[in-house]
Order: sequence, then C-alpha cells, then structure tokens
Amino acid sequence: MFFFKYIYILVLMFLTIFLRLYFFVLKRIKSREKYDTALYKVVNGWAAHILKVIGISVSVKGMENLPEGNCLVVSNHQSNADFLILMAKLDKQMGFMAKKEILKLHIVGTWMKAMHCVFIDREDIRESLRAINHGIDNLENGYSMVIFPEGTRSKSHNLGEFKKGSMKMATKSTVPIVPVVLDNTFKVFEESKGQLKSAKVSMSILKPINVKELTKEEKVNLAEIVREKIQAELNILEEKYD
Repeated sequence: MFFFKYIYILVLMFLTIFLRLYFFVLKRIKSREKYDTALYKVVNGWAAHILKVIGISVSVKGMENLPEGNCLVVSNHQSNADFLILMAKLDKQMGFMAKKEILKLHIVGTWMKAMHCVFIDREDIRESLRAINHGIDNLENGYSMVIFPEGTRSKSHNLGEFKKGSMKMATKSTVPIVPVVLDNTFKVFEESKGQLKSAKVSMSILKPINVKELTKEEKVNLAEIVREKIQAELNILEEKYD
C-alpha cells in the first residue's frame, strides 16, 4: 500500500511544476498580498491533502492561542512530516528556517523559496547570521516564521537540546513567540525506515510569549524557558501513546 502512496505523492509533486509556472506569472500581474493569499491557500491545501493520503490524523489543542497577526513559531522536530502538519494546521502565511541541503530537492526547494523560507548553512557562521537577519526581515514584512531549535529531527518522543543561538531571531524581533509541540510524528516515516505509515499525532499550541514583556535575564535564558514549556507539554502528550 505504501508503494502506491509514494507514487501518488510523486505524481502530485510533478504536477506542481506546472502550478509553479502559474504562480510565476501571477506574481508579475498581481499585488504581493493577492499573490501570497493565493500561494498559501494552494500550499496549505496541498499539505492537508497529503496528510489525508498518508493517513495522518492530527489532534490539535490550543488553537485559540494562535495570534491573529504574524508570529514566530518555535517547534520541536520529530519528523519530516512536521513541515506538512504545520502547513496544514496553522492558518498562517509562513516560511521555515531550513537547512540549505533541501535546495537540492529542486521541486521542494522552489516552492519553499516562494513561501519565504530561509535556508541556513550551519557550517558557515557568517551565512547563518545572514539567514537569521533574512528571517527577521520576513517577520517585519508581515510573514510568520517557523524555527526548529533542536536543529535536527529527534526521530522519537525525546526532545533534543536547543542549539546555541537558536533563539536569536526571537530576541531580535518584536512579534509574539508561539511554542508548538508535535508528538508521535516520527511514526509516519522515521520509525518505519522509509515507509509511509498512517499515524495519530498530536499538536499543541501553547500560550504566546510577548518578547516586549521579557526581562533582560529572561531574554538571555529564552531558549531554556521555551524548551521547558515544550518538554512539559510533551510529557503530557506521551501519556496518550504509552
């Protein structure tokens, strides 16, 4: 069954090449606002359809905590499926901070560029700083951004340590920080060693953090503060799957 899911998804990805050409033209004849609205409607709808095809059921808690305006989403990272889940379930025009290697996947990379994603070279400090500044510019221009402070997938229920400097975008911007907790997403792909598996997963949207109200000490310790909030919610969610 998983073979047919793969083929179907690959066909859908191939068809997006022609859809991307449509948006290439649309960008030149429509305002930025109309272009972005159309783009994200298609992308988020596509992500929701893929979740349905794979058989991923997402239980969402705390949707009322999502601000109306743009924000910085700080999420744990268990699986490649996390991107799809966040796109499908968060009603935001948002880009992701992602490793530059994704650009090698030409179709995916092209769409992610259109979504205002920012690609980071973790081996180059100067380029990493430029990427962070690019992300801040996106926030200032009204887009939301998603960061995974662990820097890589945990492929389990476990929460990894947050990378040094992972919260710089949060402390340098003034938008609300929204911690998001994903659990059991590693069951979709990573645990099954490459096979797509249906799974019941959870997403919790925690109360936003107002950067303007943080003390200097809290800003210094922001990574640990957010990590503790995510870990506490993970402990609750894990009980569902024990």
